[in-house]
Amino acid sequence: MNLKTKKIATILTKTSLAVTLVVGMSANALAEQVLFKNVNIFNGTENKLYEGHNVLVEDKLIKTISKKSISTEKGAKVIDGKGRTLMPGLIDGHVHIMINSNYSDIIPNQDPYDLGIKSAIVAKDFLMDGFTSIRDMGGPAFATARQIKKGEIVGPRIYPSGAFISQTSGHGDFRGRFDMGYTIRGGDSDVGVWEKLGFGAVADGVPQVLEQTRLNLRHGATQIKMMAGGGGSSKYDPIDTTQYSVEETCAIVEAAKDWGTYVGAHIFTDRAINRALDCGVKTMEHGFFASFETYQRVGKEGGFIVPQMWALSPELANNPNMPADKLPMVAVLQETYKDVGRTMLDAGVKVAFQSDWVGEIEEANRARRYEIYWRTVMFSGGKNNYDGNFEVLKQLTSVAGEMLALSGPRNPAPGPIGVIEVGATADILLVDGNPLKDIHVLNGGYKEWYSQPAPRENPIKTIQLIMKEGVIYKNES
Repeated sequence: MNLKTKKIATILTKTSLAVTLVVGMSANALAEQVLFKNVNIFNGTENKLYEGHNVLVEDKLIKTISKKSISTEKGAKVIDGKGRTLMPGLIDGHVHIMINSNYSDIIPNQDPYDLGIKSAIVAKDFLMDGFTSIRDMGGPAFATARQIKKGEIVGPRIYPSGAFISQTSGHGDFRGRFDMGYTIRGGDSDVGVWEKLGFGAVADGVPQVLEQTRLNLRHGATQIKMMAGGGGSSKYDPIDTTQYSVEETCAIVEAAKDWGTYVGAHIFTDRAINRALDCGVKTMEHGFFASFETYQRVGKEGGFIVPQMWALSPELANNPNMPADKLPMVAVLQETYKDVGRTMLDAGVKVAFQSDWVGEIEEANRARRYEIYWRTVMFSGGKNNYDGNFEVLKQLTSVAGEMLALSGPRNPAPGPIGVIEVGATADILLVDGNPLKDIHVLNGGYKEWYSQPAPRENPIKTIQLIMKEGVIYKNES
């Protein structure tokens, strides 16, 4: 290197350093601070409140937690908690915000623009009910996630999966019989409207499942959703069926691992869950028709069960969309599996919250509020005398946050979520009341599903402040 080159290099180095220092000082000088004084903290992990504490938020993260007073920069916003409960923002681990009408109405009457516009309404409803993160487990939610992140619309942080991947005759095969082509896949002859809308992808064999997995990752999926068992809402697959071969399942899992993320599977039975575990599937969606031993294995291998418990609720009989001829079967299942929540806890498996939000907006919002209450019934008591409120609060916060962190480098959160700790993402609720004693301060008092008022007309007044990534979206404190 000659003298002239050395001088240029030195100037560039000094300039870069100066720019770095200026940018660093400017960022620090412009840091937004919010101080919460005199709050009782539920941290997401412990069955107690830390009384009389202060919490300092700086930009998107929690900076300081102390029982002593905390100094702030000039211009910081100070909120007097007046002894109310400060807790993590809620997390719904399994939703479908794009399936925002009944199935029978979407295909003949709606296009992607209808569904996209309505998803913005759904997203705002989630946030105003205190949900700061949601994991979308099937549907074209990428645009909604992007616009929320850009600040164009209001809503929770979205972890999108994209189109759920299903075998022919699987839980994601919503083609009508008139759609069922017999030609080699590649044209449009056997692609149904459900697939064209981006809700599902019917794929058979290792090459096809790899292609669909990689397409979802290309679009921005934070995790992959596959259909590994039968279901109640699909046309061709009894609920007891096992779907996808070992080779296909393992191919999906390995393709997700290549992107540093994981696979969640719609699944119910012992046989299907154990096959999924053999390939490394991490989250078992629904999964409430399995045994204690299977739940133990899920827990030992670092997996999660993500059930929606309203499916085992007596309220299901009041659902106007439930076929009358299925009610006797539902009654038998409800009796047979009435202890399944406690069985999961006894097995030591981690359980995350899901509402399975789907369908007409207000009906689905009701179901989400009802689910919070009904879970306290399903996860309380038993031989270990579980505290239902505490178990459900963990499922709504720290456990769900740990599950979403499985997405690794695909994770859109700036820090841990579902917890109140230094360095965590500043997703915070300020609640008038103690949810450890009264879960209804988080669900507007819902104890039924269909007979209570429409949620949008009845904001949850006890959730007085909602913050996501340090930005306050509601403040009635």
